[in-house]
Amino acid sequence: MKVTIFRADENPSIEEIEKLLIEKLGDKYQYKSTRKATSLAGKLVKSNSVDGITVIKNAYHRTVVSTETIDDASLDSGKRTSIYFSEATLAGWLSLLHNEAGFIGRIIIRAIYGSSDEIYTEVETTIKTNIKGEDETNEYGLGSFLKSRI
Repeated sequence: MKVTIFRADENPSIEEIEKLLIEKLGDKYQYKSTRKATSLAGKLVKSNSVDGITVIKNAYHRTVVSTETIDDASLDSGKRTSIYFSEATLAGWLSLLHNEAGFIGRIIIRAIYGSSDEIYTEVETTIKTNIKGEDETNEYGLGSFLKSRI
């Protein structure tokens, strides 16, 4: 499985990315921030390992933008921020319905909410055009393991 992440040249915080999205996309979508847990108790309850912002069009179409800053001695700043884009989230109640409705029910849910690929591309394009950086594709999973062994 190939995973593409966006490596930012500067180190934007999730607050800066949230401000950028609100400024560029406006009231078109709703925004919900999540912060990573810092204490052990918070990590057990929240289970957020990275900071993120969810951009919500409706219960079915939403995307999560997450950031992770790690130490990188090869850079002048000593840190590197990676930005991840995820489309795999639904509203809690719709997720339950989606899982229990079966194949026909899923088709009906998709028909109700329609196709909305523009939210995913719009959010990703907004970030990539306003924050300097580059895409990095890494391969994970069994395929990458077998490639390294052959």
